[in-house]
Formats: sequence, C-alpha cells, structure tokens
Amino acid sequence: MATRYIYMNTFSKRGFIPWEEATIHVLSHVIHYASGVFEGIRGYRTDNGIAIFRGKDHYRRLINSAKIYRMFVDIDEEGFMEITKELIRKNDLQNVLDKVKAEGRMKNPFVYIRPVIFRGFISEEPDDPVIQPPLGVNPLKNPTEYFMAAFLWDDYLGEKAIKEGADVITSSWTRIAPNTVPAFAKGVANYANAQLAKMEAELTVVLTDYKDKIALKKASEKGELADVSNLRFPVESIQLNAEGYVSEGAGENIFVVKYEGKNVKIYTPPIYASILPGITRDSIITIARDLGYEVIETMIPREMLYVADEIFFTGTAAEVTPIRSVDGIPIGKGEPGEVTLRIREEYVGIATGKKEDRYGWLEYV
Repeated sequence: MATRYIYMNTFSKRGFIPWEEATIHVLSHVIHYASGVFEGIRGYRTDNGIAIFRGKDHYRRLINSAKIYRMFVDIDEEGFMEITKELIRKNDLQNVLDKVKAEGRMKNPFVYIRPVIFRGFISEEPDDPVIQPPLGVNPLKNPTEYFMAAFLWDDYLGEKAIKEGADVITSSWTRIAPNTVPAFAKGVANYANAQLAKMEAELTVVLTDYKDKIALKKASEKGELADVSNLRFPVESIQLNAEGYVSEGAGENIFVVKYEGKNVKIYTPPIYASILPGITRDSIITIARDLGYEVIETMIPREMLYVADEIFFTGTAAEVTPIRSVDGIPIGKGEPGEVTLRIREEYVGIATGKKEDRYGWLEYV
C-alpha cells in the first residue's frame, strides 16, 4: 500500500498512525451532523522534488473555515505545512509517484493532500460511556480534532476532458443559498448538495440534435444498434444559485470567456454568488490579468453559458479544465479554446516548476 501513514490529532490518537489504525469513533459528531471542514491541496512533481501548491493559503482557508463553525485548533498554517511535508516523506510519495508514472498505472499522477478538522467524540461519563454520549445537534461539548492524509490521484475529470474539453450539464439541484450554510467555508455539509449535482451529471446522457433522439428511439424499438457518435456523457454539473445565476461546478469554480472584437473578456461569478473562494480561482485571476486579459467578477445568467466562446473549470484537482459543451450545446468551436489553453499552460508551467514561480506559490518538500 502506497500510503502507509495518516497524521491524526484526536482524543485517542496522536501522531503518524498506520493506515489501517487511522479510525474515529462511530459516534463522532461529524458523522451524524457533518460538523467538519476540509481542504484539498496538490503536490506537483518537479525537477526539485514534490512542490506543494499554495499550501499555506489552503491551510489559512482551512483554519478560517473551522473558525466560522466555532472550531478552534492550536496549530497555524506553518505547523500544518511541517506535518504535510513529513507525511509526504514518511509515505515516500516522491518514489511512489515516479513508480506509478513509469508503470503507466496513472496518466498524470500527483500528490493529493486532504486535511480535515472535525468534531469528534468523548463521553460525558468516561467510566460508563453508554450513559449520555454528547450526540445532540449542539456540537460545543464535542472536542475539535483533525487528521491529514496524503495519497496519489489522477486527472479529476479524466484525461479526455483535458485534451478535448469536458461535457457538462446545468444541474437541477440549486447551489446552497446565502445564510443557510456558509459557502465561504469549505464545510463537509456543503458537499451533500454538490454530490447530488455530481451524480446527476454522471447519470445523464445528452443528445446534441433532436434527430438523434428519434433515430435512437426507432433503433431501440426495432432492437437494433444505433449510432451514438453524437451522444454526450457529462462528467460534471454546473450549479445555479438561489437567484438562478451561475454559481460553480459541483467541485470547481467556473470562468466564461467572450471575444469582443480583438478584446477578450473573462467573466467569473463573484463571492456573493454562493461560491467557494477557490485558491486556484484566485491563481487563475492573477495569471489571466498578468497575461493581459480583463477579468470581471459578476453575476452570470445561465444563457450566457450557451453563447460563450470558451468556458473552463478551475480547482485543485481540476486545475484548468476546458468545457466543450453545456447541456449538449457546443461551446465556441466545441473544443478547448486558445485563451483557456494559454492560461492552463501558464498555470501548469508554474505549478510544475517549468516556469518561474514569480508569485511564490510553491513550497518544496
């Protein structure tokens, strides 16, 4: 097993714990009431070893997410970073990554780091835990605990989505509304909503032309094979907010590119559109502006997606993933666009150490 250790700081376990022993109690508050926050952080393979991309910024957001939920930890982003580096070293992930890549087991392997802060479990009657365990909605009596895992992952939406562009749909599930649960925090509860949107995409097939639907129906009635070349199999959903404007993907932020003569404008939903303020999103805004593009944070109506010249997702796992169709409607030429590819090349170049880290985003293990 590649990942041999997980770091834990809980009531019953502290330190680097063997994978099979890294457990929490089934009555932990987080399991019943989703009282937890988390981060997804990426470590890239570079010529100088594994580089953690904007790790301190991720941990700052993690601590702030916990603070919103009144969970406080006695560790700062520097402390989290030291644990992260040691966890990667103890699991020998540099060598494992090289081996997996050489064997062809993953196309684009990277180190994925998953820290979680959560409400755990401790009995009010330690000598007799059957008596009144603190399992009500009120989480304040439960201890704040955390753990961190590091393992290998591959392209989140698939290699084909990177090369050809992803097919996506707009979800029927509305993104969490303001003043319900905080979208600003990366809380585990938010992803119950995102899961519904993600599953909807995975279970949906989209036709690009009504004639194809008729042909499929006739073939089905006759028990014949039909031409499925025009079918689209979405890999992700775009969620709208409570007002019906574009919010984000089930696990990514979104950008819309419009050509206006010789000018290019890039639009992205603002913080108040119920989005998570993504670290990758912030990186892409910085890169795009430095490349000379105008980036506008504004509310985006759903129909603007259909007439966009380019659309792309951003996120720790998704990096910069082009979108080629929305609800079966081709975006632009129906392939990754020039602006998207230029931004992606710059982002990946910096993250992998092939281009100058002029923003100071990398921290080497």
